Amino acid sequence: MPESNTSDLSVITSEEETKKHKERDIHSLRKKKAYELEEAFRKFAGQKMLVFIKGHPDPDSIASAWAHRFIGSNLGVEVNIVYFDPVSHAENRALVKTLGVAMIPYSDEMDLSDYTCYALVDTQANDFPALEKMPEGAALFSVVDHHRNMGKLKAYFTDIRENAGATSSIYAEYLKYGSVSMTMGNTEDVELSTALHHGIRSDTDNFLLAREIDWRAATYLCTYADNDMLRVIASSPITANTMDILQKALASKEIRDNYIFSGVGFVRDSDRDGIAQAADYLVRREGIDTAIIFGIVDDKYIHGSLRTQSTTVDPDSFLKSVLGVDKETGKPYGGGRLDKGGFQIPLGMFSGCSDRELLWELVSRTIKSKFLKSLGG
Repeated sequence: MPESNTSDLSVITSEEETKKHKERDIHSLRKKKAYELEEAFRKFAGQKMLVFIKGHPDPDSIASAWAHRFIGSNLGVEVNIVYFDPVSHAENRALVKTLGVAMIPYSDEMDLSDYTCYALVDTQANDFPALEKMPEGAALFSVVDHHRNMGKLKAYFTDIRENAGATSSIYAEYLKYGSVSMTMGNTEDVELSTALHHGIRSDTDNFLLAREIDWRAATYLCTYADNDMLRVIASSPITANTMDILQKALASKEIRDNYIFSGVGFVRDSDRDGIAQAADYLVRREGIDTAIIFGIVDDKYIHGSLRTQSTTVDPDSFLKSVLGVDKETGKPYGGGRLDKGGFQIPLGMFSGCSDRELLWELVSRTIKSKFLKSLGG
């Protein structure tokens, strides 16, 4: 009879125990974060809080802000969501309308004197005009984000996870492991879980870029989410103006190696998401792994979108190195994440140019030359 290898068995047992301990530690950490957020809310019970959405609201920021309000409202804090730029993408408008998301567009006439604190979701920017209308010393309550940690903000609660594909995934964990959770069949809970699921799907490119936390969150949310609502939101029609932008992008495309560039001319602010949709489409062309599409929005600024399937192009560092920073504010003109990025450059004194054809020629040549120069062209 061959002798059993007891040392191999002990190694296997040791590995299994280590795995179990690691899983227990991760589980405890998730519960700890949910507990810390709820404890922070309890300290502000009876007060009024704002959640700020940076830029044009997208599914991840909308759903995260909603989840933040849901948790706070259940712990005695009145929370309202404020956004500063229009909900421009058709799919995002469908999300807000279908699920009845309550958000307030910011205006200079708003009275914010009763709000003692504010929260940031899906961003680490802290330069909102609404802060000037809040009481002096208004507290930064929380920062929850999945982008690169900038390490600049101090809040009562901070949770920045670069290993998450969406901020919605982080909020789904709070709901799963905290005392404020969702129940089957409750209308608001169904709508919130549907929004969070869509937020994850959107920010991970239909789960192609999903990480472990995103899959776990989606699995949890599937128990409550409404699949019919998800289909309605995801299948929102493409507007005629977006189709026009796509047509312009195809007509003016310029290919250099595996890059495709295209300028789409003048675009209304309400149609600006068409630029990103054109980039999503053109990057799929055979032989192309990076698409850069841009246009002039509302005669005020140059807006562009980058999409890439390249394993060597980092949208964030690429756009920052090519376009540089605004000398007045010190902020980069562009930035991004794994497979996508964007940029905005004010036209400044050129915004008053009456010769639109000349203005576009100047902008188009300048933007293309900057990118081509960085590629050695």
